[in-house]
Amino acid sequence: MFQERWERAYFFVEVKNSPVCLICKQTLSVSKEYNLRRHYETNHSKNFVWYTEKMRDEKLNELKKGLKVLQHLSSNANKISDAAVKCSYVISEKIARAAKPFTDGEFIKECLLSAAEIMCPEQKQAFANISLTGNTVAQRVKDMAENLQDKLREKVKSFVAFSIAVDESTYINNTSQLIIFIRGVDENFYVTEELLDMVPVTDPTSESGLFLDVEKSLEKFNVDWSKLVSVTTDGAPAMVSDNTGLVAKLKSKVKMFRKDAELKCVHCIIHQEMFCTKRLKLEHVMDVVISTVNWIRSRGSNHRQFSALLSELDVQYGNLLYYTKVRWLSRGTVLKRFFEMIKEIDLFMSSKGKFLPQLSSEDWLRDLAFLVDITDHLNTLNISLQRRSQVVTQMYDSICSFLEKLSLWETHLAVNNLAHFPALKSVSRNKSDGLTYIAKIVELKTEFQKRFFDFKHYENELTLFSSPFSINIDSVSEELQMEVIELQCNTVLKTKYDDLGIPEFYKYLGKSYPQYRNHCAKILSMFGSTYLCEQVFSVMKLSKTKFRSQLKDTRLNSVLHIATRNRRPDIDILVQKKRCQVSGSKSKE
Repeated sequence: MFQERWERAYFFVEVKNSPVCLICKQTLSVSKEYNLRRHYETNHSKNFVWYTEKMRDEKLNELKKGLKVLQHLSSNANKISDAAVKCSYVISEKIARAAKPFTDGEFIKECLLSAAEIMCPEQKQAFANISLTGNTVAQRVKDMAENLQDKLREKVKSFVAFSIAVDESTYINNTSQLIIFIRGVDENFYVTEELLDMVPVTDPTSESGLFLDVEKSLEKFNVDWSKLVSVTTDGAPAMVSDNTGLVAKLKSKVKMFRKDAELKCVHCIIHQEMFCTKRLKLEHVMDVVISTVNWIRSRGSNHRQFSALLSELDVQYGNLLYYTKVRWLSRGTVLKRFFEMIKEIDLFMSSKGKFLPQLSSEDWLRDLAFLVDITDHLNTLNISLQRRSQVVTQMYDSICSFLEKLSLWETHLAVNNLAHFPALKSVSRNKSDGLTYIAKIVELKTEFQKRFFDFKHYENELTLFSSPFSINIDSVSEELQMEVIELQCNTVLKTKYDDLGIPEFYKYLGKSYPQYRNHCAKILSMFGSTYLCEQVFSVMKLSKTKFRSQLKDTRLNSVLHIATRNRRPDIDILVQKKRCQVSGSKSKE
């Protein structure tokens, strides 16, 4: 134990259970008088032995005050250091979320210093202490990505059911990347939907290679394979081929852990909807539209003159849009603008001596108008399917709703009712114009029914989740019938269901329905599309451009983990592990 008399005898005080020399500020490891006396006699006795009686007490108090001032300054320095490190992390996170180069941190720091010099010059040094070199930002991004992955790893332990969405894309330098998303549900029906991993793929056509990549990524997070409910893909052969595809291998893997398991395979609903649109086959319209737009926009003089004509005529739009096949909504927006500017386009093309007889053909104009209307309806459906965090039942309901609309339009066109086809109605001249397009509606309807026939196998399960109080009990599996009957007779839960709807209702479902809760957790965990993967590919192309082609996959992976998550990293915890590193020489990725 530290003795108070040692303060006056050897000029030592106790700080945090350790003796500290007031003269040289050295800390000793053990509070023993022999150690303190030896330190004092060896280092300080010659200069302090003549301090006696009252003078010694005054010197002791003076040294104590000096230590307190030093501790206060040290505390403030640590606070300033922690603030600088935290700013470094916050700015690095924003750089990653915006998919900007790491070296942009240096430019941001220059801006901060310039602003500080004008606004608060006395605080300029505090801003100078923020480290934002390229290497520092890269390390900060890595730290935050690892923190997010650790949090996800902990969250995975609480999942009662989870599903994955898998998609592959090739981008700059012909590099192929496999994106894996996970969607899990815990016992409180809280949904976690996050990027699990990004894996470089050497051979995208290799089924065994894809399976090993997915297996390795899942096992990095210590998942319980028996809780895997479904896998959603883009329908590529390497993903869904019988016996050797990724889905088939995952089914075999899951059965190893639970023999009665039935791993569901979902073909991305958005991709299927896009395949259905190809059944319209009105290429004679699209070819003219695309070639005309390209002829006007790809030639500088034509483009300038056309823009000047639109400005002179005071047209609503100032330009035509390019058609991009890979963009889901491109066809509809291009067609709609072309249709609304048809007179101006015809006038301009005629002035250039490039006559297009289609633009004055009534039959062609009706086909264009019909394609504008039906594509607009398809785009509305597509947009409704793109929202994040949707339950698969909501997406399937949108498809069923569109099928009902097709049936309605088929009936309306039979009597030439064009209420839902405004563009066609504006160019229609005969009472039989609507009859021409019934075959197209029927063909589109047939394609939708064919493409989404697989969902018929799961329809009762989906309905049990989305409409538990109205489902016919005979269509419910036998192991769930007793619990569902009890649920349907519970008026309190029925009121809660009417007030909240799904999926919020299931957070209030008590543990009296264990099997039904498990069924609902499985449905809630399912992905309806690979839309999240497509979003990641967009971020990936922003991050790794031709100007950043040397960005390593490990760093790109860190950026994607931050940019795609709503969850924030625990920056305060990371700051505790770091100290301010003042920016030195400029470094580049």
